[in-house]
Amino acid sequence: MKLFMGFLIGCAFGAILQLGGASSYRKIMGALLLKDMTIIKLICTAIAVGTIGIYALDLADMAKLDVKPTYVVGIAIAGLIFGAGFAISGYCPGTCVVASAEGKTDAMVTVLGGLVGALLYALAYPMFKGLIEVTNYGKVTLASVANIDGIWIALPLSIGLLVLSFLVLKDRYGSTA
Repeated sequence: MKLFMGFLIGCAFGAILQLGGASSYRKIMGALLLKDMTIIKLICTAIAVGTIGIYALDLADMAKLDVKPTYVVGIAIAGLIFGAGFAISGYCPGTCVVASAEGKTDAMVTVLGGLVGALLYALAYPMFKGLIEVTNYGKVTLASVANIDGIWIALPLSIGLLVLSFLVLKDRYGSTA
């Protein structure tokens, strides 16, 4: 049942991405050039709703929030790979899957490239494991550093993102809607 619910939530998220234009190369490039705020608003809203949803489920004991360890070198390498892939293809992992479902060939190539990249990383990881694990700082979060419950960071962050999305960000025509 959990897998089926995950599948349905994934389908709903994909539909929202598609309806919001996140599978459009032009919309993504417009967002990266800060000319079209549609995708940025969509991302801010998704982060806000997802953050509150995760913390609410955790507080209600319906989910267990578990943060991955902070490997600084690993995060830096992953960020460089992610950024290069995004810059070259114009898609991030979620949007390339949605665009692939629409039949866009360039997105299908991006999905294939991501899978090949994941395979190469898995094969190369044993060689770099020591370097990556040296910078393991454990399960660090802003809430753990401030010694407060995460909901007190999640709420203002989410409210701020929603305000940014609906009241501050304007598209090229001056509309916030």
